[in-house]
Amino acid sequence: MSRAKRLLDNYYINIWNATYITSEVAHNTKQFIPSIHHRLSLSLWANYIITQFLTNHGCFRTYLHRINKALSPLCNCPEKSPQTARHLLTECSLYSRDRPRVLTTQTLPQILKFHINTVAVTNFISNIFRTLQE
Repeated sequence: MSRAKRLLDNYYINIWNATYITSEVAHNTKQFIPSIHHRLSLSLWANYIITQFLTNHGCFRTYLHRINKALSPLCNCPEKSPQTARHLLTECSLYSRDRPRVLTTQTLPQILKFHINTVAVTNFISNIFRTLQE
């Protein structure tokens, strides 16, 4: 019985994964969570701020521009890149001084799996979110 349950669980997880991967939505989330198998390997309890970063919704200019609440999707940084969660976490020069090194040396899925709950990364993300709301 337990083998049958495990096989059935795997079957449905594979269907869920195939649907997720082929879906044309959640482009930003897929940068952090490339598959359902990866998501299931995470011990992640996403809070409001982490959810904003995973979905690229909230105070990011690309999102605000898309919903007509910002004139431009571009960041105020010298790079003038689109202001996305990924840009702010890994590239934006406005935050380079405070950025934990792991955010520039690891992939987004690795950051989410191994480093998202560290004090340095949590404080950095909270600081970005706080400055975006000012």
